[in-house]
Amino acid sequence: MELRKIIHSESKSHNEPPLTYDEAVELFRKLDWSDENTFYNQEFGDSYLQLKALRYDEIFDQKEIKVEILLDENIIKFAATKVTKQEALDLIRYYFEHNEIGDISSYSTEFI
Repeated sequence: MELRKIIHSESKSHNEPPLTYDEAVELFRKLDWSDENTFYNQEFGDSYLQLKALRYDEIFDQKEIKVEILLDENIIKFAATKVTKQEALDLIRYYFEHNEIGDISSYSTEFI
């Protein structure tokens, strides 16, 4: 399986070595998702998957993580949705196996 560059809320720098899928899952599980400052960014192809902890008042139906997938090279347009921890793990796996954006038809579009 591929190696992926990952930056997260506990990163010491942006120059950490790429991780394997198993290392990425272990890292994801170690992060404190109850802290609204927690994030996980995984590069793939020309884009990246960003997972962010939601504030307590934003959590609904066990969907406690916001997903953002970069849609443009200017880093201003994202596909966004909310997911459960298991759905986030499924996305991590998908974007380890693929370099293109998957089905985002149920996602909204957001701009910075």
